[in-house]
Amino acid sequence: MGRDKGGGTRAIYHVWFKVLSLLIAAALLAKAAIALAAPRRFYAVRQRQYATESLPPRLLVAPALVLALTAVAVYAAVFHYRPWGWIVLGFLILLSAVALDHAFRWKTHRLAMLKVVASPKVRQADCELLALGSAFAALALLVY
Repeated sequence: MGRDKGGGTRAIYHVWFKVLSLLIAAALLAKAAIALAAPRRFYAVRQRQYATESLPPRLLVAPALVLALTAVAVYAAVFHYRPWGWIVLGFLILLSAVALDHAFRWKTHRLAMLKVVASPKVRQADCELLALGSAFAALALLVY
């Protein structure tokens, strides 16, 4: 089924966690870069989203994508195991749980997030996302 020589199908098995890690890195780095580059505009939009009583339908896109990536990570972990793959799988499982919690408990989540996006310490969180995104990029490029 898999060939080792000449770039056969076995080489494809090694890219699952690399691609997942790069996708996570891109999402984290993009969010942090946008928030750091234009914080007033970015967080004004976030405040409007969190001010709504009902969950805006477009905010369900991110949890759906995270759940899809988690399903891919579970598949990769079961059928294409790689050392250190548990980092990507664990992160996506945690992120899925948080995304579902936020979607199902929108009324309490939105109130907490209104305080967060209005806080002057939100810049620190964006810097932490930059560091985390860089770590996932390094994981993809150096480990997988």
